Amino acid sequence: MLALLVAGLSLIALSGLASFGLRGRRGEIAGATAVVAGSLCGLVTVIDTLRTGIVLTANLPWQLPLAEVIVRVDPLAAAFLAPIFVLGAVASVYGLAYWPSSEQRSATRVRVFIGILLAGMSTVVIAAHAILFLVAWELMALSSFFLIAADDSEREVRDAAWIYLVATHIGTLALFAMFVVMRDVNGTFALGPLAGAGALVPTLVFLLALIGFGFKAGIVPLHFWLPGAHANAPSHVSAILSGAMLKVGVYGLVRILTYLDDPPLWWGGLLVALGLTGALTAITLAIGESDMKRALAYSSVENVGIIVAAIGVATFGRAVQLPALTAIGFAAAILHVWNHSVFKGLLFLGAGSVLHATGTRRIDSMGGLLRRMPVTGAAFFAGACAAAALPGANAFVSEALLYYGFFLTAPRGSMLAFGAAILAFVGAIAVVCFVRLTGTIFLGNSRSEQAAHAHESPLLMRIPMIVLAAAVIVTGLLPTVIVQPLQAVAPGALESIAPFLGAIALPVQLAALGTVALFVVLLAATRRSPRAVTWDCGYAAPTARMQYTGRSLGEWISERLTPDFLRPRVEAPMPFDMFPPPAKLSVSTREPFSEELYRPLVKRWARRAMRFRWVQQGRLPHYLLYILVTLVAGIGWAVVFPLLRAWR
Repeated sequence: MLALLVAGLSLIALSGLASFGLRGRRGEIAGATAVVAGSLCGLVTVIDTLRTGIVLTANLPWQLPLAEVIVRVDPLAAAFLAPIFVLGAVASVYGLAYWPSSEQRSATRVRVFIGILLAGMSTVVIAAHAILFLVAWELMALSSFFLIAADDSEREVRDAAWIYLVATHIGTLALFAMFVVMRDVNGTFALGPLAGAGALVPTLVFLLALIGFGFKAGIVPLHFWLPGAHANAPSHVSAILSGAMLKVGVYGLVRILTYLDDPPLWWGGLLVALGLTGALTAITLAIGESDMKRALAYSSVENVGIIVAAIGVATFGRAVQLPALTAIGFAAAILHVWNHSVFKGLLFLGAGSVLHATGTRRIDSMGGLLRRMPVTGAAFFAGACAAAALPGANAFVSEALLYYGFFLTAPRGSMLAFGAAILAFVGAIAVVCFVRLTGTIFLGNSRSEQAAHAHESPLLMRIPMIVLAAAVIVTGLLPTVIVQPLQAVAPGALESIAPFLGAIALPVQLAALGTVALFVVLLAATRRSPRAVTWDCGYAAPTARMQYTGRSLGEWISERLTPDFLRPRVEAPMPFDMFPPPAKLSVSTREPFSEELYRPLVKRWARRAMRFRWVQQGRLPHYLLYILVTLVAGIGWAVVFPLLRAWR
């Protein structure tokens, strides 16, 4: 099975070469076929590992100093490999019609780096040695940078790619420090539990992991790179970034937590607080967004917050030695990883279909697309129901498990029980957010010429959306089918969550059946009804401008209930002249953490750093001298440090 997985990863990594060997459409089809075949090989290994619970390992020598090629596939790794392979396969098929070389000059580059990105993410998940992990991590970071910058003729795209590159490398610095601390304790870069580390070192490792992996996962306030990157990347790339790459950051955090025994209570409280605060902040920002893909990106930040909160519940369960609570929290986290990967991949593919048909990401320039794009509209609606955690969609199941975990903390008098109320508030705002998004885009009348002339997407774009939409509905209506895979990842899940999932399954199924029956009856009753304009308030010729806009649907929450720091900027200068000019209203959104906190800080320190420009002489002898001084200092430290350690 491990050999099959390695063969699949090799096939995926080399899939882009087909675009060079075979020109035109044949190369694109060959590349997509290679990704699908490699993903199927990987999924066979994933399914077998989750079914049997067997751990697969391999150890090979490597010529890099202190390095070894150690890989391990256990149920935890298999759980995070699944979204990578599923989204990699469907996005590659989708990209054949969405980003063809006949229309996009960067199509070959995108196909090459998608294969490298998928292989890099998979290697991170199975790496059991710090150096191999960091090499794969950097491969993932650089390939995703080139994918985000695919349409690099636009300044906004270039800026988003550079911000992502800076953010991911800041996180990598924290990971370097974390692995050095772990090696100092264990004596090796091979990844494993910390033995005899005391109390301070595990806390340091935990905080470094939270920072390093938090940048990649998009935990608030380390998420600032994410909205721009996901909005400006090609939509099938955005699906992979949101559905799979963010989860690699979550995987790293979970993996490190498994190496740290006896976590203190405050670790769980910190994770729950960060997760729920981030979820509430992100969904509030999403509801004020005028850009369709940026709104979906903030929704991804919200769902990462929910996953982190579930990890916090599991960590709290470990701290108080409640195996049932640990299993429920961990199962909720893993299940939401799977669910979010599916429905957010679906939503980004749906957004790409809308963008392909209309040429715009602006929500208020759309409307009435359901009549022209019925398959895309239906698929997007299924994903929106999941994003809002409505019963019958897959995310309802994982969030219900998290509620269950919060309720179990109440008898112990823990403040974590209040997390259920915050999660409910987040869910209510998410419903408003996706009612606004879906209604403005697909219902009503067209608000622009682009929307009026929209068309349904090609078959190769519709099939991946249909597959993911079916997965959203099936797992939402049949939640008990995921108990056995979760048992392999979260031991004790069979006893802890199976009765709960069985209890909620029947009401959800009956409600879904009743909803379908009611819809069929209403459709049959109105099939022969006359089509006429609804009550028009006295207007003889109503226009699309009389409809509610996306801003008006979310204004009460985004501009009245939220703190000023998170609000969109509204400019409405009042005319005061005797003959006033035409009045205008403009609403602009921005990433508040980036614009208000990080950019001013970076500019301030950049000005201070300019004082050291004299070091950059532009002369080769000076640079060689710098290198010599650095080498001497390094050799000196390598000699002195062991002596100091022995003396201590």
